Amino acid sequence: MSVLIQDTAERHLAPLRGEGLRYRMWVTGTPRSSTVHMRVTDLTSEMKARIAEVLSGRGVLFEIEDAQAA
Repeated sequence: MSVLIQDTAERHLAPLRGEGLRYRMWVTGTPRSSTVHMRVTDLTSEMKARIAEVLSGRGVLFEIEDAQAA
């Protein structure tokens, strides 16, 4: 299930990657709940909001952090 969630998130993030978004992503969870974790290079508050907008409503939780702060 986590592979499916990650693949779906990757597809939805494709336009942002085209704008230069660079990140590391992995998914954790159980059959009832999953969390998408992202470590984003040079994360700005604007980009974090855009990522959250893309991923919200997908039935998963998400955690987005600056790669340098993690």
